[in-house]
Amino acid sequence: MPDWLTHTLIGWISGKITKLDISLVVIGALIPDLVKINIVFVWLRIDHLFLFEPIHTPIGAILIGGVISLFFKDCKKAFIALCFGIITHFILDFFLVHVTGGMKLFYPISWKEWQIYIIRSDEYLITVITIFLTILVFLYYYLKNKQKNIKKVI
Repeated sequence: MPDWLTHTLIGWISGKITKLDISLVVIGALIPDLVKINIVFVWLRIDHLFLFEPIHTPIGAILIGGVISLFFKDCKKAFIALCFGIITHFILDFFLVHVTGGMKLFYPISWKEWQIYIIRSDEYLITVITIFLTILVFLYYYLKNKQKNIKKVI
C-alpha cells in the first residue's frame, strides 16, 4: 500500500537519483494526500467533499504545487521538483485497488475513475520493498561519496 512512508521514500529515491531538490520532490510526493485533511471536516460533520476531492487529481495537485513553488527564489526549478514528486505519487497510486473506484486522472474533463488492480490497500509488501530500496540507494551514494573523499586525500 503506498502510504505516506512509501510516498516519502520513493520521493527521496527519485530526488536523489535525478539530482532534483530532494525535499521538494518529497513534498510533491505528499501533496495529493493533502486530501486527508478532510478527516477533520468529517469529524466536525461539515459537508466538504467538493472542496477536497480535486486535490487528489493530477490537475489539483499540480495547481497546489504551482502555488507552493511561488514561495521559492527559483520557482521554475521548485515547480519541476514538486511536479516530479506529484508524478511519483500518482504512479504508485495508479496500481492500487481503490475501494472508492479509482483516481480521476482527467478531472475536470472527465469524471471517469482509473486504476490497475495490482496492489491491495492492506498490502504492505510495497512498503517493505521501498524501505529496502531506500537503504540500497543510501548505501550506494554513501559509499560513492566516501570513495570520492578518499581520492581527494590521496
